[in-house]
Amino acid sequence: MMLSALTLAASLTLIPTKADVNWIGVSVPNPDVIWLSGSNSHIARSSDAGETWEYFQPATQNLQFRDIEALDANHAYALSIGNNGDSRIYYTSNGGRNWQLRYRAGGNQFLNCMALSATNEAWVYGDTVENRWNMVRSVDGRNWLTASNMVDTQPLSDEGGLAASGGCLRHNNGIWAIGTANGNTARLLVKRNFGIRFKAIDTPLPAGPSAGIASVWPFSEKHILLAGGSLNHADAKPRLVEYKDDQFTALIEPPLSGALYSLTVRNDGSILVTNPTGAALLNSSRDAWQTLAEANIWNSACSTNSCYLVGKDGYLAKVTFTE
Repeated sequence: MMLSALTLAASLTLIPTKADVNWIGVSVPNPDVIWLSGSNSHIARSSDAGETWEYFQPATQNLQFRDIEALDANHAYALSIGNNGDSRIYYTSNGGRNWQLRYRAGGNQFLNCMALSATNEAWVYGDTVENRWNMVRSVDGRNWLTASNMVDTQPLSDEGGLAASGGCLRHNNGIWAIGTANGNTARLLVKRNFGIRFKAIDTPLPAGPSAGIASVWPFSEKHILLAGGSLNHADAKPRLVEYKDDQFTALIEPPLSGALYSLTVRNDGSILVTNPTGAALLNSSRDAWQTLAEANIWNSACSTNSCYLVGKDGYLAKVTFTE
């Protein structure tokens, strides 16, 4: 397959960090500020585009921070996952120096992913509990309430989410979108900013235990990208699908093996996907992939002319674009 001019314009630079941390969450609120979250209760922040880093541990317990959502250099929310109260939301307003516990889930609650709007509204999506939807919502970032009736249909048996990258819930362009997993159908949940309930839509992505949608990217209520697959069956397809005007179209398969963990769309329309076999970029014309890395990469986030890849054993890389 011939590479486009765009694919030849990407360069990757490794950035050293703590090798004993698996980075999973990444948020880039502006080109200078990068936040990371991961294992061993670790969170990191850079305010100089990755040149230097500060490290924080909001909790003394060994939590897994799978998702971090930053508003700027000072304000950020971090989501840890797990049962028995390990699913928690922490907040900082002073660049990570101090953290406040804003929400702690009950013993049987497992939260997967979180998203924020520009107005500080937040939604958190978790695995279903006793055949009821398991969501948490805050209108202001301070008060957090559980929500079990915010979808227009009942959950499927065992329906939940994939906490691979924190990308199964995203807010963009006034749209909230969620990708489900583990049920007998992988479903897309969509709601407008002022909508009352999420609409559930069946998708063609692989379904069943440890299978479904790991990451979503809404452009509008009728135009959303979905990435995922099956953690148990590496050859299950399709893994990258475009939902547009009530139709699903499978995009060309990326040169990575297994389920896709994260999905990021750059300003030029090119698509970045990652998983434990690497990272790849689909050009804006959507006819050619470029392999960017072959490391164990769980997530990505982009600013204007660069993207950051995070993964296992302290992996952090900056991809710079010169087009």
